[in-house]
Amino acid sequence: MSKVKIYRFTKYSIQSDGNEKSRRWGTREAIEGIGGNLIEDTETEVDESAVASDIGGFTPIDFDPHPRTGFQTQVYAGLRSV
Repeated sequence: MSKVKIYRFTKYSIQSDGNEKSRRWGTREAIEGIGGNLIEDTETEVDESAVASDIGGFTPIDFDPHPRTGFQTQVYAGLRSV
């Protein structure tokens, strides 16, 4: 797959009556398309599949472009049938 550049950005929030940092990352085109304020120094290159979420050009909410490797960081607490 090809790589794309994504950025953090801010957008006006009616709830706080101010600019807030989005919980998503987005491509320059997608951010500019919604009138967001791109944060230039957050440029990160990721696989194109990262921006194929429910909103085109944006990552899923709380996406981490710098995943941690090594030790397990989450535990699945699902139920098992016996």
